[in-house]
Amino acid sequence: MKTYRHMMIAVLILAMVLTMALPVYASEEGSDILITPASSELTTAQVKAITPAAKAMSYSCSKIKVTWEKIGGLDGYIVYRAASKNGTYSKAFTTTKSSYINTGRTTGKYYFYKVRGYKKIDGKTVYTKYSPVTATYARPNKVKINEVYGNEKGILYVTLDWAKTDGATDYEQQVNWKKNGSWSGWKDYVYDEDEKRQTFRTYNSMLALEKKQNPSGLVTTLVNGEVKTITAEEYVAMGISKTQARLYLAEDERTYKFRVRAYRTVNGKKIYGAWSDEYTLKETLNPNEILADLRQYTIDYAKKNLPEFQYLDDRESSTPEDSGYYIQGAFAGFSMYAKQEDVIESYKDNIRRYINSIKNGGGEKSGFLYIRKSYPGDPEGISENTTDETYYAMWMLY
Repeated sequence: MKTYRHMMIAVLILAMVLTMALPVYASEEGSDILITPASSELTTAQVKAITPAAKAMSYSCSKIKVTWEKIGGLDGYIVYRAASKNGTYSKAFTTTKSSYINTGRTTGKYYFYKVRGYKKIDGKTVYTKYSPVTATYARPNKVKINEVYGNEKGILYVTLDWAKTDGATDYEQQVNWKKNGSWSGWKDYVYDEDEKRQTFRTYNSMLALEKKQNPSGLVTTLVNGEVKTITAEEYVAMGISKTQARLYLAEDERTYKFRVRAYRTVNGKKIYGAWSDEYTLKETLNPNEILADLRQYTIDYAKKNLPEFQYLDDRESSTPEDSGYYIQGAFAGFSMYAKQEDVIESYKDNIRRYINSIKNGGGEKSGFLYIRKSYPGDPEGISENTTDETYYAMWMLY
């Protein structure tokens, strides 16, 4: 009796484990039907009891992707499409996979989809129920901002740079700034310290201005050192691309965030994609790295062009205000938001000019580089006022 009782308990436990491992679907009568694992055969009743779940989402300006969960035991799936929820659904695609990309869709137009699975049983095709209807429209993909950076010299403005979105007619940019802990909300402009409105400058806005100034559509300018006449489009493209925008910033202690979205114009209407993730403007410069790189460049360039020049390493910690030290060369300041590689390349040019000027015109043949933060209106850093620092200033001292 004890052995028989133990056997019965083991059988019951095994039955419970097997039952827990099997998915359950509601039958057409409402009772539960036990479905065997995917490797086993589904019955006709089991197939007819299944209701797939589908979801449609925009995949690009002209594509919609429909996805659903793959159900073990089925042979395939059929996707149906209609122009309205209660309209006539036609067969769009048959597949064994769990997704379908519907190409050739009109941007901004809603399309409605439903899916059902099928299985061949005894030579006949048995269908599942239809999934609930799912709908969406094709629109531009979400934009990805690559970076936002300041110019390496002069006036404080930033350039937004983002990845191209296929099929986009153009893009819109927005900025959000915080001062004293208060957010102004998303706007397409920002005010400077004089309450002057500043708008984004884009390829299209600058092209419109250029064509207004040059009705012929032609511009005469320097191209690689030669005077040439080029189209307004070519001229503007020399300074900004179609996936960039520039904005002059208020030169104070604000925190800036940016976002961009693409749109496609269809019959005069703008169809927008999702906003990009917010990009917070932040300083990414390492002044010590910049100083080390330019110090070595100064030494190397002077060695070839002005061997008697001495780089004064023992004075590098000095400041412009220290008694007995003088500014040998005043270089323009650069934005604290600038790209480090741009700053370095720009100052290499300054150093070459400086060394050559000493060689040709005389002057002290020794010195050292010095960097410090400066404030708006004084990018050379001559003044001791350092409030609202947004620049770095660099000199050659001796």
